[in-house]
Amino acid sequence: MKRFVTAAFLSLSLAASAADFRAEAIRAHMTFLASDLLEGRATGTRGYQIAAEYVAAQYALAGLEPGVDGKWFQDVPFIQTVADPASTVTIVRKGAAPLTLTIFDGFTSSGDPLREETRIEGEVVFAGFGVSAPDHRYDDYAGLDVKGKVVAIFPGAPKSFSNAVRAHYSSTLNKVRMAASRGAVGLIILNSPEDAARSPWERSTRQARLGTMHWTDREGVVRGVAPSLSSTVTFGLESTRNLLGSQANAIFRELESGKPRPRRLGVEARIDLRSAHTRLTSPNVVGLLRGSDPELRNEYLVYSAHLDHLGITEPVDGDSINNGAFDNASGIAVMIEIARRFGSLPEPPGRSIIFLATTAEEKGLRGADYFANNPTVPLDALVANINIDMLMMTHRTRDLVAIGSETSDLGEMASQVAAEMGIELTPDPFPEEVVFVRSDQYPFVQRGIPAIYVDSGYRAVDPDIDLHAVTKAWLRERYHSPKDDLQQPIDWSSALLIAEFDFRLGLAVANRREPPGWKPDDFFGRTFGRR
Repeated sequence: MKRFVTAAFLSLSLAASAADFRAEAIRAHMTFLASDLLEGRATGTRGYQIAAEYVAAQYALAGLEPGVDGKWFQDVPFIQTVADPASTVTIVRKGAAPLTLTIFDGFTSSGDPLREETRIEGEVVFAGFGVSAPDHRYDDYAGLDVKGKVVAIFPGAPKSFSNAVRAHYSSTLNKVRMAASRGAVGLIILNSPEDAARSPWERSTRQARLGTMHWTDREGVVRGVAPSLSSTVTFGLESTRNLLGSQANAIFRELESGKPRPRRLGVEARIDLRSAHTRLTSPNVVGLLRGSDPELRNEYLVYSAHLDHLGITEPVDGDSINNGAFDNASGIAVMIEIARRFGSLPEPPGRSIIFLATTAEEKGLRGADYFANNPTVPLDALVANINIDMLMMTHRTRDLVAIGSETSDLGEMASQVAAEMGIELTPDPFPEEVVFVRSDQYPFVQRGIPAIYVDSGYRAVDPDIDLHAVTKAWLRERYHSPKDDLQQPIDWSSALLIAEFDFRLGLAVANRREPPGWKPDDFFGRTFGRR
């Protein structure tokens, strides 16, 4: 039976939590991490390194030990790629003059991490979402020959898929791999009217100018790239209409129905990208709390939160520093306080706990991916991940959203914690945002490790507040912009609910004899699971 609580009960619950988790402490951490002094904590910058030193100092104060061979930092080697403004895409349609698009206007790209100059030419074939999912009897590539061609696809995946599975197939990297495995030489990601309304094009171009990063292995080889299809371009809405031509409106209607029909477009494209590359390093910050049980202490729960943000971009209303207050100074602040809470226990929990502040999340989850592929302890010893990212600290809520809870028995553990706290777990109200693959839990899932990301809820304690509307407005107006700063309205106490919940969930995971496992016949368990 679900338990529904009154605002008065929730206030008492939060008051009890505040004895251990303090809004003042979370405010103090965020005030430093999101200050202009750190210039947006971009990966590889001095501002990020200052933030990393701060987190290491807080780990030490919490009683943790360094988690990387006696050091706090796991240095991640990167190659940074930035597309040159001279890059272009030319659309050629029989009987019409060629149309040349310029980068950061008609399209965006982060460049090619493997080449300084890239030229791709070929017929453009529309492949729906670019998804092939045999388990779900869905295949956009069925009967479609894309060998030697440029594939044009929309973001996302069919709405009929479950939340986490829809997110998995929405991953751009997975779509690139699908297209490359079928012989495609180029990939154009299109923009629908719905996409354009949800995510302003100006924000996309502002962020694309920053480029991307990929980690490199010991031999200096770039990881996370399909060698035969190492770069993509993303079109704006007007460019999408130009590419689709007279078929645009019909395709948009099919997209709204969830069944875009693949087809040839009768158009060719020439993609010319120029890319600049820089090698740099930036650290994950790793702290360790050793478990107390002689057997379980050799197994590890990982708390993760990303420390980086976008840094300095083109100004918005005169401000060029992307402070990343909610995204993700908030998650780091909560993780620090959870570490402090664990460090203050009379006895540590049975399992050991790793506290991981990651770099380059904003570049494609790169720091977490590096850790998951180069863990500081044996991979088989990692039993679960609890990720903390971008708390919506606008209002206090009576609920939380447990992203990924349907995939493993972490979901049942989360439900039990929610029952003990007298709060609700609400289904994800924005599945189109596919957050299961957009934060640092996903690299752990890909390595077979059950993971969960507990997001802010949408049922405000104040019944007059429509948090769905508030969140949509925030995502449209402040997300990934200089407006996510310390000047925005912030309810500092709103972080206490997630802090208490994630602590209790981690305590349960760290003390249970059996490690978390995938649910029977779960998609992710079948695809990636180790047990």
